[in-house]
Amino acid sequence: MKPTVLYLSDLDGTLLSRDATLPSEDAARINRLTARGVLITYSTARTVRSVSRILSEIDFTNPGSAPVSLMNGTMIRSMAEGEYVFYRAIPADSAQKILEITERLGTDAFVYLRDPEHPVAGDTLITGYRRITNDFMRGFLAERTGRYSKPFFTYSDPGELTGEAVYFCAMDTEERMRRLEGALGGVPGIRITVYPGKYTPGLWYLEISPREVSKAHAARFLRDFTGADLIVAFGDNLNDLPMFEAADIAVAAAGASDEVKAAADDVTEDVVGWIEGHE
Repeated sequence: MKPTVLYLSDLDGTLLSRDATLPSEDAARINRLTARGVLITYSTARTVRSVSRILSEIDFTNPGSAPVSLMNGTMIRSMAEGEYVFYRAIPADSAQKILEITERLGTDAFVYLRDPEHPVAGDTLITGYRRITNDFMRGFLAERTGRYSKPFFTYSDPGELTGEAVYFCAMDTEERMRRLEGALGGVPGIRITVYPGKYTPGLWYLEISPREVSKAHAARFLRDFTGADLIVAFGDNLNDLPMFEAADIAVAAAGASDEVKAAADDVTEDVVGWIEGHE
């Protein structure tokens, strides 16, 4: 009997075009595969709001569609049902320490909060920031609000934040992000991921999630959730390496970094074509 395979793809730099969109032709090809029962889903650092827009042409009601891993595995969502099937929060004391450290260093971060009591636009995930400290943050905010209609709010004191902190995202030069990484080293219960941006020269991200979650954990969760025998993972950036380690086969995008290509079993210029060729 042929093993059941789950194809798990990163989005930016891997499945998406250079303008961070999924071509309609590729969406149609994926829909044809999932309509046949081929298991395909996605693992990204993005949130549900931008993913919903980017993957708007994907038919998540098809039998082969599986829940999507968001924010490097912090939340996993059934897009068809509009519900999170998994999430973890950062310990409250650790979240407070992160806020104190970013304030002390003058390197602010976007904080993502799960707050069922105060949902925005029908979703329990809300995003706040204290101030904009560099052009990278300014561009990030402009794109998310203008392109994806993502709501943000500002706060002046951490006491104004409600709900549970599930994720932090800071962005600046590599030097500044490495400095922040070092300052956060003693904070318990968190995982820190640092990697370069795909579309803006000089931009580096530092993302903070609960310690127990990662793209690797998400891959293992989705394997159990779908009953897949094997996972084929596609990626291009440093935050995809944990997913590669949890997969049975790792495939790097053609534009991936050398480190990612070295960790892969294969390299492809066309993720959907690679899947079609193995089905």
